[in-house]
Amino acid sequence: MSRLIPGGAIPLFDKLDQRLTAAANETDQVLSADGLEASVARELLRLTNSRSRIPLSVFQEATLTVMDYGIPDTLARSALSERDKTVISEAIERAIAVFEPRLTQVEVTVLPGASGKTVARYMIAANLRIAHTVRRINFRIDTGESTSVNSAVEAA
Repeated sequence: MSRLIPGGAIPLFDKLDQRLTAAANETDQVLSADGLEASVARELLRLTNSRSRIPLSVFQEATLTVMDYGIPDTLARSALSERDKTVISEAIERAIAVFEPRLTQVEVTVLPGASGKTVARYMIAANLRIAHTVRRINFRIDTGESTSVNSAVEAA
């Protein structure tokens, strides 16, 4: 008899870091729903803390490969400028679409107020399919520091 896998297989980076899978008590090489959310949050933190070699000016049109993992350098942009926030949000949405396929209908908001060790702050809202449901997940990403996850379950 087959069994329902609620979260899905454990991704490669999570398998390589045995501390993560042991701490989450994941067994049989599959993730629980909470484990899947945590895995996606870790991946978003890695993605937003990595810099792509592709400049921001051409990132949207570029054919991205594994060598282009990350987001473009945005340090010359301001979280106070509406135009800059739009450009940064679109670049992050593109990176997520390419490098984190577990998420759909992604919306990124650049948040003001980065300080100290935090380089930038983002709110990422996206759909995550878990078994026969879709969860609308909100990830708050503070690059250079941490991430937090808030979710709401929606019917598939």
